[in-house]
Amino acid sequence: MITDRNALFDGCGERGSHGGFIAEPLTARCRGLAELAQHACVGISPFNSYFKRARVAELCQWVLPRFEQVHFHLPDGPSQYTLTATGIAADKARRRAHENGLKMRNRIRDGLARATGPAAGHAAGPAAGPAAGPAAGLATGHVDADPFLLDWEHLRVNAAFQELHRQARHWFAADPAFRAMCLDASRRVLAHRMPGEPAEGQVEEAVRYFLADIPLLIDTPRIAGVETSVYVYHRTTPFVEALFAHRLPWSPSPRQGYLVLRPDENRATAGAPEN
Repeated sequence: MITDRNALFDGCGERGSHGGFIAEPLTARCRGLAELAQHACVGISPFNSYFKRARVAELCQWVLPRFEQVHFHLPDGPSQYTLTATGIAADKARRRAHENGLKMRNRIRDGLARATGPAAGHAAGPAAGPAAGPAAGLATGHVDADPFLLDWEHLRVNAAFQELHRQARHWFAADPAFRAMCLDASRRVLAHRMPGEPAEGQVEEAVRYFLADIPLLIDTPRIAGVETSVYVYHRTTPFVEALFAHRLPWSPSPRQGYLVLRPDENRATAGAPEN
């Protein structure tokens, strides 16, 4: 656990090595889970211009010294459904999703090395904990990003994820309000990627990506094998707000929180809406 329980919030506007972020827990429960600082799952959206190399490095520098364990959620495989929804052929979409996933993995790897090298000014290995990879690698700056990742390669064989994904698809089929909010989230993404209003068939295709994201909002502790976790992302959405306000038939685990981590507005750069 971090020594200063308020460091997540009181120091978030600082500039320099920790990137100048402001942390905003979504609810009081989320704040309590963030203050425990046991695990952070940082969302990295494929094909989103917000996650430039420098931004990913800043996220690594912010999160590693503040949480005992860290993962990066990279939904690279499911991102192909956003592409196919816009009319890209399935084979080409799979290739582009794979290539973008490799690019994002490299950015995460480089960010971890930068955050944990000699110039970082902190011992990142112990802070990151066992779920975040070998401490020896962190200490030398030679980082294998794989232990830090919750990408499709890891998630598709994770039994807890598979069960939660099945539940997400169940609620999408069974509950009109849940379905409507999922479709609305996907419709908003497509609206920023294509001219005109997307057809319902396109939205139904794109929502396959969104449904694969939901398990990490519901129960990352179960997926990652940790006690508690907060999902870290640079914005919230109507779906996330409804989910954590218990306005939907399916609610997050009591051990699951959500932390909006946004750049200080004086140094923020605009990014595209998430995929």
